[in-house]
Amino acid sequence: MNWNALLPEIVLSLGILLVFTLELFLRERYQRALTLISFLVVVASAFSVFFVNFPAKTLFDGFSVDGYNLIAKFLMMAVTGLVVLSSYDYFSRKGSPYGELPYLYLIALLGFMVMLSSENLAIIFVGVELASITMYILVGLFRRDHLSKEGAYKYLVIGTTGTSMFVLGSALVYGSTGTVTLSATNTGDPIFALGVLFLISALALKVSAVPFHFWTPDAYEGAPTPTTSFLATVPKIGFYFLFVKLTLYLFSTLPSWKMVLAVIAVASMFYGSFMAYVQRSVKRLLAYSSIAHAGYFTVALTSVDRILLSSLLFYVVVYALATLGAFTVLSVLEKKEGWTHHFEDFRGLFKEHPVLSSLLALFLFGLIGIPPMAVFVGKLGIFMGLVKSEEIFLALVFALASIIAAGYYVKVIVYMFLYKRERGFGGVNVSAGESLTLFVTGVSTVALGLFPGVLIGLLLRFL
Repeated sequence: MNWNALLPEIVLSLGILLVFTLELFLRERYQRALTLISFLVVVASAFSVFFVNFPAKTLFDGFSVDGYNLIAKFLMMAVTGLVVLSSYDYFSRKGSPYGELPYLYLIALLGFMVMLSSENLAIIFVGVELASITMYILVGLFRRDHLSKEGAYKYLVIGTTGTSMFVLGSALVYGSTGTVTLSATNTGDPIFALGVLFLISALALKVSAVPFHFWTPDAYEGAPTPTTSFLATVPKIGFYFLFVKLTLYLFSTLPSWKMVLAVIAVASMFYGSFMAYVQRSVKRLLAYSSIAHAGYFTVALTSVDRILLSSLLFYVVVYALATLGAFTVLSVLEKKEGWTHHFEDFRGLFKEHPVLSSLLALFLFGLIGIPPMAVFVGKLGIFMGLVKSEEIFLALVFALASIIAAGYYVKVIVYMFLYKRERGFGGVNVSAGESLTLFVTGVSTVALGLFPGVLIGLLLRFL
């Protein structure tokens, strides 16, 4: 047994057990300490990544470690740590300081880490379900809020459909090839093609792509906002790193895989954008925005090209940072009594909270892809990669959809900066954890746009 290959997972698992045990015995006034311990557990697990000797395999070669999945694990841990640290004050002021909250985030993170290192579809399924079941609980954590319950129920029902599709797809691939490893090759059997189609559909559901997106708006709106920031970021990083891996080793063996992903991508881009325009809630608008971004991400999977795929992964990471920042601002504002995220709440917000408004505008400009924001580099990389791969039609559709999407982000900014304030909600308190999250995400959104080679170089090296 190669224990070194499992080092980050071991550290995280021990930390989860520690926080779980402490939560059983400590009273409510120690919840802040549990949150801090959970954050330190994530930091320790992230630090242990640098001591892993790679490439390596363990668990009968079913669990592998390489530079590619270590980068993904480190990035997910960084984002999860910020979510954990910034969530305490929100739940405390909402009168819901759940002791189980920190380790639930960590359990979901552990599931994604196991998923990314898995070398066969069976272990991938275990990791996906560990993360998914935990996220169903997180969405429904406001026990007396019917929107939270509704979002969790829809997420559970539709999520189990994705689970069924993944299991059925894995079974069909196994029936056709005799193996569930990612080295399975196309046998020309229609059963193999059907299995791959089910697997693509399952992952499309997990990343909120059309037509499997129906859970997303209600889950995002009903979940506690810090949980929404987790749903919109960490799973995106994990599932798209997995999507790239499966595309390289499994999906691309099917000739028609390009057409399937292209249809999903184009439908997601335009449906998400057009639906975002008619929303009256900024939180729900960002949910439909995530559907549109799922289309931008998925279109890059239509060609097996290292530069295109590395641009995709870069885009996913910087999108996650900008989205985390945006939802953190919404979390801070939601602590105001009577705040609903309706557009009218944002009217003239700049005069009342200039710093928060400016930060939210920064993140929204980042999501649009305005230079020098990092998302611009990711979008440019995908566009150039599609052109290089001679997918000219998809490149033009991608550019058109990106232009259309700018309007609904600008609408929020116009409300904050150009409209008169009609009602006030009083002051707002920004905790140290929220301040750190806003600082890190704000600086990263700009810095990775100015120096994208730092991350893209690492991705190209290990992809």
